[in-house]
Amino acid sequence: MEYVQPWSQQRNGFQTGVGYRPGPGGGIQRPSHGVNPQPSVPAPQPARSTLTREERQEAKRLAEEANFSFDGYQVVRREFMSHRFDPAMTIRGNSITFNNSCISKLEDATYIQFLINPEERKLAIRPCDEGARDAVRWCVIRGDKRKSREISCRPFTTKLYELMGWESMYRYKLQGMRITYQGECLYLFDLSAQEAFLPQFKDPETGKRVRAQPVLPKEWIESFGLPYDEHIASTQIDLSEGFISPDIPSGKEETGDTLDTPAVYETLEENE
Repeated sequence: MEYVQPWSQQRNGFQTGVGYRPGPGGGIQRPSHGVNPQPSVPAPQPARSTLTREERQEAKRLAEEANFSFDGYQVVRREFMSHRFDPAMTIRGNSITFNNSCISKLEDATYIQFLINPEERKLAIRPCDEGARDAVRWCVIRGDKRKSREISCRPFTTKLYELMGWESMYRYKLQGMRITYQGECLYLFDLSAQEAFLPQFKDPETGKRVRAQPVLPKEWIESFGLPYDEHIASTQIDLSEGFISPDIPSGKEETGDTLDTPAVYETLEENE
C-alpha cells in the first residue's frame, strides 16, 4: 500500500488535502484551505557595531570604572602567598627574632621600643636612640651591614603567650607592615594574624631535618581575608591610645653568643 501525505496533493497551485504539514523549523502547521502560503519574513538583524575593537574595550573599561566599588571585596591575606622575603617577626617561648628583611627596611635603626596594645592585640616596633628609655638593640652591626639577632625576653614572651592563648610548644611568625605615624616609620604586627610552627624534628628513617609546615588559624579557612573597610581600619593606630611599653632587656650589658651574634634561626626564617 502506498501512503501519500495529504499536504502533497495540490491542484492548480492550491492544496486540496486535509491534514497537517510541517511548519517552519520542523513544527506542525495547520494547512490553510484555498490560500497560497505567504513567504516568511526574516527577523530584522541588529545593526552591526561600527566601533573598533579598541573603542569597544575602552567603552567596557569606562563602564566597569563607573560601577566599581570596594563593597563586597576581601583583601587576600599575605600569609596565603609566598612571603619568605617579607618583613617578619618570630616569637618563641623565650625570645623574639626579626628577619633581615624587616631590619633592612627600617632604615638605620639599631635600637627599638616595643609597644603593645593588649586590647587590640597589636604590637608596634618604634625606632629610638640608644639612650632612650626601654630601648632594645634588635640587630648586630658588622661593618656597613646590620644582621638580625635573637632577643632573649622570656618574661615578655610568657605574657604574650598568656595574652593570646598560644600553645607553648609552637613558635609563631607574624608578618610586619611598615606604616608612618606622625612622621615616624613604624612596624605594626597584628598578633591575631599569626602562623604557628611546631618544632623541627629529624626523620627517623633518613636522619634529615624536617621543616614544620605552618598551622593557620581556623577562622581563616572561611574567608580569603578581611573586608576592605575592616582591612583599612586595621592599619590605623594611635600610640597614645592603649599602647604600653613592656619591660625587655636592652642588650647593652648582656653578653654571650645569644645576644652578640646573628640569630641562629635567621637562615631558617628567611627560607620559610
